[in-house]
Amino acid sequence: MSKIKLFEIVGNDFFRVLTGKYQTVFIDCLEIIYESYRTELSYGVDRDVIIALLTDYFEKNGSADIQFEDEQDVFRDSRSKAAEFLRKIKGYGWVEYEFDNNGRAKIVMPHYTVSVMQTFISVSKQSEMEYQSEVSAVFSLLTNEMLLDRPYPQVIKPVYERTLALFTELKKLNTGIRRYIDELTDGQTAEEIMEHFFSYNETIGSKAYHRMKTNDNVSRFRNTIESRLKDILNDETLMEKSVLGYQNIEGENDQAEALNKLTEMITTMIDSFNSYDEIEKEIERKHSKYLKNAVNRAKLAFINSNDLEGKLSSVLRSLACAFNAEEDQGLYDDVPDDYCRIFNMFPQGFISGESLKTVSVSKRVGDVDEIFSAPMISDEEMKVRHELLKKKNEHRFSRKNINAYVRSLLKDRTEIDASEIEVNSKRDMIRLIFICIYGRDKKSKFIVMPKDNIISGKGFTFKDFTLKRRVR
Repeated sequence: MSKIKLFEIVGNDFFRVLTGKYQTVFIDCLEIIYESYRTELSYGVDRDVIIALLTDYFEKNGSADIQFEDEQDVFRDSRSKAAEFLRKIKGYGWVEYEFDNNGRAKIVMPHYTVSVMQTFISVSKQSEMEYQSEVSAVFSLLTNEMLLDRPYPQVIKPVYERTLALFTELKKLNTGIRRYIDELTDGQTAEEIMEHFFSYNETIGSKAYHRMKTNDNVSRFRNTIESRLKDILNDETLMEKSVLGYQNIEGENDQAEALNKLTEMITTMIDSFNSYDEIEKEIERKHSKYLKNAVNRAKLAFINSNDLEGKLSSVLRSLACAFNAEEDQGLYDDVPDDYCRIFNMFPQGFISGESLKTVSVSKRVGDVDEIFSAPMISDEEMKVRHELLKKKNEHRFSRKNINAYVRSLLKDRTEIDASEIEVNSKRDMIRLIFICIYGRDKKSKFIVMPKDNIISGKGFTFKDFTLKRRVR
């Protein structure tokens, strides 16, 4: 992996706009410049236009004086503030000046600044990915045979980028649920808990989580995606074309290194889709945990204060607030020492002799059932039963038996069509069905690739398919 040379690109002062007491003002000014630059049809924005927009911003947001910590100058009017902030932003490397034929200065944003601003806006808006569109795009790219004349730039590279983006968003969803759970503190009132619950349900539960479990379910496309990726990995001709494409686009001169990196990209994508079930279970577990915690704490907060549970809850809540407010507040000043020892609260996970109340022990002696001894069978009978069980297992359509049967069919060949397999009985036809079923399972030693032609003969009709060895 190449080292990240960030500061060689952006400069050492690039992130200074995010520190100090004027960080919010810097971000606002950058957003104004970015929006102006993004919507401008020509190359760059006139400096005078940017100064006017920033001046308007300072006029609308108060007239407090501006003085930076490392400078003596004080900026009081809006135009001088706008000019100074633009100068700082340029000095930190966020914008550059370009001059046209008339000598007018234009503000342009370097490519890395645009990328950073897009990220800032995405984080602020908390925009969510439509998983369905990403998975559909990956599926379409991999199943479009017309794109395989240039496999790396037209298939592998865009599929790799979309796969990374997809699983990054799934991890963000997982982290987002955890963050909402962490915000469920004991100090919240019932109203705050319910408000927090509905906020979560709107931003996480009803949107990303719900889509992941219904419309955007990756599992519907995963098997085909994994199968196509493995087909590319096992196709020598496609891999040769892909290596050449990788070298041309990524600038890799070493063919062996290009092959290694290309193989790593494809296996990374396969591993990502293989891990989807684990990610989905983790998200579902945290989602259920959040809903359960929210309901339990809301129930506790809504306890009726007129009954015994409500009164105890109010007393304990008041004591907790008093303890948290001040360590030495004199709560025990008027309480006898014996009472303090009784009501000294500490974690108790078991009942012992020091407990306030012991549990009575009752003993009950019942009749003992007679011990049953199974009748013994002879060694000859045991051997006969073993043979019968062995023959029964040999005729089962288990994964092990199907794998062995397919292995005997392939022998030294890399693939075989179903039309070449003899189907003379119902049992042969059933075995063919199980081959199709197990071929879609990643635990099997072979893969099944459907074909369009129909095979008919000896009273049986089925759609032809190709059997290939699975490469791990």
